[in-house]
Parts: sequence; C-alpha cells; structure tokens
Amino acid sequence: LGQFKEYVLATDRDIHREVEDYLPAGDDWCDLELALAELDADMLVDNLGHFMGAYGAEDWSDSGHHDFQYEVGNVVERLSKGLRTRFAEWIRDLPIPTHDTAPRRLATLDPQALFLTFNYTSTLDTLYGIDLARVLHIHGRSDAADDELVLGHAWNPQSRPSLNDRPDIEEIDTRVAEANDIIDDYFSATFKRSEELIAQHRTFFQALGAIQKVVVLGHSLSPVDAIYFQALLQQPSVAAARWTVACRSKQEWPDKEQRLVALGLWPGAGQPSSWDAL
Repeated sequence: LGQFKEYVLATDRDIHREVEDYLPAGDDWCDLELALAELDADMLVDNLGHFMGAYGAEDWSDSGHHDFQYEVGNVVERLSKGLRTRFAEWIRDLPIPTHDTAPRRLATLDPQALFLTFNYTSTLDTLYGIDLARVLHIHGRSDAADDELVLGHAWNPQSRPSLNDRPDIEEIDTRVAEANDIIDDYFSATFKRSEELIAQHRTFFQALGAIQKVVVLGHSLSPVDAIYFQALLQQPSVAAARWTVACRSKQEWPDKEQRLVALGLWPGAGQPSSWDAL
C-alpha cells in the first residue's frame, strides 16, 4: 500500500497526517487495515484538547461547548469515510495490465479453477481471461461502479469495551465522554463485516465440494482476513486439500505455515512455492 500512501499525501494531506499520527499502519501503510482497529484515542483527545475551553474562562461561551467534539468528529470522519473514499479513488484509477502489456504473467493459473480474490481489480479477467462466473471479488470490484470497496479491521465492536466503560465515568468532563462516544462509533464504522459478506456469498463456499488443491497467491494471511480462510476450511474438501502458498523467499514460509495451522489447516498439508515456479 505504499503507492496508496503516496496518493493520499498528494490528494489529502489531512488524512495522510492523521493516519500517520493516529494509526500504526507501518512505514508503507502495509498494516493499514489492522491499524484501523488500533486508533490512538488518547493521543487524539490530547492533541485536540485545546478546543476544550475552561468553564470559568473569561472567553467562555455556550457556543464553544461542542467545539472539541466537533473536531474529534472531523478526524473520525476523515479516518473512516474519507479514507475509504480516497482508497476507492486510488484503486479505480490503477492501470490494469493486459496480456500484451504485462511484464510477467503467471504460467500455471488454471482457467477452470474457482477464485476467491481480495484484489479489487479486473486483473483475473483482463490479464488472464478468467470467466467472471468463476471469480468472487469478496471485497468488491473496482470496475463495478455500484460496488463498495471494502476496507476495514476485524475487531468486532461488540467485543470491544466502550471508551466510556470506566469506573470514573461520572467524574470526567462531559465533552470527553461525548468525544469517546464519537470514537466508539469510529470503531464500528471501520469494522469489516466479513461474516455478512460470507453469508451473502454462501453459495460460492458451498460450491467447493470437489476442491483438491488450493493455491494462495499474494495474500499475507493477515489476521484481518482470517475469518475468510476459516470459512474455506470449514468445507471438508478444502480442509483435506493440498495447499500451496506463494512466497517471495523461503524465510516467509514458517510464519505463513504457522498462520495456516492456527486457522485450522492440518500440519504438513501446506507447502511453499516460489513465484517463479508459478
């Protein structure tokens, strides 16, 4: 996502600054989705605290009572809706290579396979000629104008305590309590509703009864998408299949194998492959 970071820097400096300040997304934003669940609420409140005037100040006015909450809401809006909007703009503007322009193509992609893709673009059909009936773009398709491109974290807000769930809630400034409610709403707004997406596309998962081989291409097996791999492994044929995972180096494999086993794959059922072999 390094290119997306550069895009945001060029198009929306407020969002770029706030991602850098409040989300631990990594130097190239490679952990952006995970980071959405780790918003530094304390730093956000501290940085905007100057919008909370003292109640006894000479320049105090009732009209300024909501300035702090308003500014917190602006940041939350940019890091939720605004960030998704910029992401969709960037994805939809990416050039998609064709058979004639691609510097390299995978040689072993089976056109008769079924594809669960987390890539938003039309690469599978544009570059490889894969029938779209065999492809599920689980997070939306960039060239479908009505598709929402899903970007979010995996920490269900129902399992996350409210920022106002604290023993001293009666003692804190009401403006801080209201800001905490706004930040709580942020965590809900940036939650990726993967269970709903899986249920919406259950026929795809139910159609995997004859699968004998699974190939994972370009996915980090990050916890943010763990639920999709768990849904795959709930299908008996997929759980019994031979899994091959593309790795840039041999050093990647132990960590990826460990993640797969944690998701439910039998130890020894997976193997690494170099990209050159694919």
